Amino acid sequence: MIGRLALIAASLMTCGCGVDLAYLMPVVAGQVDLLLAALPVDEAISSGRLTEAQTAKLSLLREAREYAGREMGLNTVDNYTLFYDGGDGPVAYNVSASLKHRFHARKWSFPFVGVLPYLGFFDYGPAKAKLDELAAEGYDVFMYPVDAYSTLDYFPNPILSPMLNRDDISLVDTVIHELLHSTVWHASDVTFNESLATFVGRTGAVEFFAAMYPEDPGRVQAVIEHYEDTDRYNSFIFELYNELQAFYAGDASQDEKIAGREAVYQAGRERFVAEFQPLMHHPERYDWVATLPTNNAWMLGNYRYNLDLDIFAQVHEATGGGWPETLAVFRAAAAADDPAAALRAWLTDGGGETANRRISEGEPSLGLDHPVSSPSTPRGPCPRATSLIDPR
Repeated sequence: MIGRLALIAASLMTCGCGVDLAYLMPVVAGQVDLLLAALPVDEAISSGRLTEAQTAKLSLLREAREYAGREMGLNTVDNYTLFYDGGDGPVAYNVSASLKHRFHARKWSFPFVGVLPYLGFFDYGPAKAKLDELAAEGYDVFMYPVDAYSTLDYFPNPILSPMLNRDDISLVDTVIHELLHSTVWHASDVTFNESLATFVGRTGAVEFFAAMYPEDPGRVQAVIEHYEDTDRYNSFIFELYNELQAFYAGDASQDEKIAGREAVYQAGRERFVAEFQPLMHHPERYDWVATLPTNNAWMLGNYRYNLDLDIFAQVHEATGGGWPETLAVFRAAAAADDPAAALRAWLTDGGGETANRRISEGEPSLGLDHPVSSPSTPRGPCPRATSLIDPR
């Protein structure tokens, strides 16, 4: 394992590409330190240092991992077989930025994973310094603590102790979400990667709870209601996003747009409380939206995790709900220059009618001249906050 980590570090040092080694090397060192301190899950459980609640969450996580591999065909190799006990605090921090007068993310380019609209840090100090630097340059900035993330496949993905603070639904969703990144990845298209993982994570979570707890329909109904509330929230966020996008596209000057955007945000907050929140099963969980930040970086963080979920759902339905068939289509799309466009074309061209034939003939190609990506292809980082949508 350490040999592979050393190889990654050496390649980063020699690859050129304008990579900021002052940023990358502490990240590599932090990942190595984390893995050196991780224990096999069974050893962590038998150590006696975990609480009863933590042990139960570990058991649930392992069940979700096994289900994702067995029933969904997700890549589980080197994923969630180790446990890192870093306490209850954040393991890492994610920093992103956007222009204030329009939705335009600051981006960074890296080897293997391509262009990313965020930076990850293991230590708070450097993360806060980068946040302050970007703010001084005039950007909207957003930083949140991370309790789960996906690495390149050269790095095993351990279970991080703060993950065990999640509720059961979020924990299962997160495990499946991260395993999807180890199975399907398109370099430099973070929105496709994260939104696809959101769809697979939540759909897999519903199926997991239905399969594992058939004698407890109330538990399954709670999962369904959770995602119905999430859908209502996302509907509001995209409505607000589109209103802001239209406002930013106007003829006003940059300064006028920055000064005037608060009115658009505030109207959105008030509309959510009046129109969306009363329709929720658990409206109290979204009280914080009444004070959501006036911050384009924050909005983009939500946007990139929830775009085109309906397209992914249509593909899954078109393949008859079979995960091997669905994942084959997603892999082929990820190999295209524009994965989302490839999926739309597949649906338009009658992909649902020919999906089973293509899979059975070994041709999950979307009709594109691109190879299907392999689960062993190096994947990129995916920072998961305890609650991305709640900035508190």
